[in-house]
Amino acid sequence: MAKNRMTPKDFAPHLLAVLADLTEFTANISVPMTETYAPVCSRMGIDEDHGGETSGGYKFTHRNIGLAFRQHIRGKGLGEQVKKGQWMLTDEGVKAARGDDPEDEVEAEEAEVEDLAAARADAAEEIEQEEEIAEIVHLPVASSKHPYSDDPYIVSLAIESVPCFGAWSKRSDACKECPIARDCIVQVGVLKGKIAADLEAEEAEALRREAKRAEEAAKKSSSVSELIDSFGEEDQAPASSRGKSGKFKPQPGQDFAEANATRESVCLQCGEKIHKGEPVKWCADEGIFHVACFEEP
Repeated sequence: MAKNRMTPKDFAPHLLAVLADLTEFTANISVPMTETYAPVCSRMGIDEDHGGETSGGYKFTHRNIGLAFRQHIRGKGLGEQVKKGQWMLTDEGVKAARGDDPEDEVEAEEAEVEDLAAARADAAEEIEQEEEIAEIVHLPVASSKHPYSDDPYIVSLAIESVPCFGAWSKRSDACKECPIARDCIVQVGVLKGKIAADLEAEEAEALRREAKRAEEAAKKSSSVSELIDSFGEEDQAPASSRGKSGKFKPQPGQDFAEANATRESVCLQCGEKIHKGEPVKWCADEGIFHVACFEEP
């Protein structure tokens, strides 16, 4: 492609693809514009010296890449300039970059003649862009990895000052514009994991308590059944244990419990038969009684 036929529109789809590769298809991640020059030229099959230099002494390819970002990436809402010399893609830019054909990534809304006319008419922007290139070329620029700050301590201060940290929602407009949204999304996963772990621990503890109660109840029932079996029909309650109401009343501190008769027996209060399976009252050191013949203290 001859120099006089190569316009910013030719560079635009390749620049979009390179920005997507450098940011791993993630919106709002800034990239120094100088890091795009070599990969864009490589995708186009040219070297950075292709076309020589502009009248200002800057590479023709560099100037056209800068104009491609201004006119076809930022101008179409696919990207933003974070600060001087730092470019990033918007959500729409990431979506556009996922196509297979680089020509489909940027809409070809203008004819080549219109691109050339716009490039010549935008001389002021070319001068500004060349000044940015000159400054970036001569001064070292640190590559930014985080939308808010590359300093972890500064990011931690921002996190501490945000009361809603960990409550990210894809439906919130504030969350979409928040510079620490990426950290917030990670925190949401951490909080969900903690909640799940707490619920699992509570459930395990409840099961443990229930198993312990069942074990104690089984032991108590077994003990009562053994004691009931130890009393025969000839067992009688001492006269001193009988209450004035005609019911047996345990002494203070004497253990008693409800049970079911395991065999035919006799109530130690009234002397009447107790049938197997009938609800009874058992009293330690005494025996078994009809429920109606037993008076709880």
